[in-house]
Amino acid sequence: MDVLTEFLALVDPIMDGRAFRSVVPDDTPAPYARFLRIAAVEGVTLDDNGGDDNETATRIQLDIFGSSPDVDAKAKAIKAALKGWHVDNIITLELDSFEPEVKLHRTMLDISTIHQ
Repeated sequence: MDVLTEFLALVDPIMDGRAFRSVVPDDTPAPYARFLRIAAVEGVTLDDNGGDDNETATRIQLDIFGSSPDVDAKAKAIKAALKGWHVDNIITLELDSFEPEVKLHRTMLDISTIHQ
């Protein structure tokens, strides 16, 4: 299973089935989350100059939208789940904002991973 499929399996239950890769369907009720791969670099470990056991570094951006209390609670739950995820990861940036287009609060998590 690839890391983005595994990430969806980790986040979707916390978001009550409202976590989406890249595009959120119209009329999705808040709270919901959108995630996308920001970058991926293969071969980040030196194993026989590109051998089969190299790892990949993938950055995932997760945006959680909803009311302020919903966003805070979902972000807290996702951060706790990331600590138990079998994929090595670290949150490199957390940002809060208000999105006037959708009139919702947003917390963005920038997550760096290292995985097979």
